[in-house]
Amino acid sequence: MDQPIDINKRIDQFVKLRDEIKRLEDEHKTKMSPYREALDGLNSTLLDHLNFVGGDSVKTASGTVYRTTKNTASIADKTAFWAYVVACGDWDLIDYKANAKSAVEHADKNGSLPPGVNLNTRQEVGVRRS
Repeated sequence: MDQPIDINKRIDQFVKLRDEIKRLEDEHKTKMSPYREALDGLNSTLLDHLNFVGGDSVKTASGTVYRTTKNTASIADKTAFWAYVVACGDWDLIDYKANAKSAVEHADKNGSLPPGVNLNTRQEVGVRRS
């Protein structure tokens, strides 16, 4: 026959375990912060160098730095965007969010972004080992 659990004990264990996980995650985040900041600084330095030399990649004995471009699109005016998509039947513009790749293609084709869409473009670098 199954024994009933001590629900108070299990809740106490759950709360303590959840709190310990949060404490460890916060500690890890704090410890990682200087490393992430240093990596972000190196990312900026490497991107500045690529911009300075006017190149998309530089190969060295230590590895290759290369430029990547990432686009994100967000909805600035949901009503205007939805009305446009429905009126034009341009359903490729829709994800749960504005589809960045389709928004860029639309802007390239039509000379402007779809109504109600913001496009953010940032350049990053990637580094491969040699």
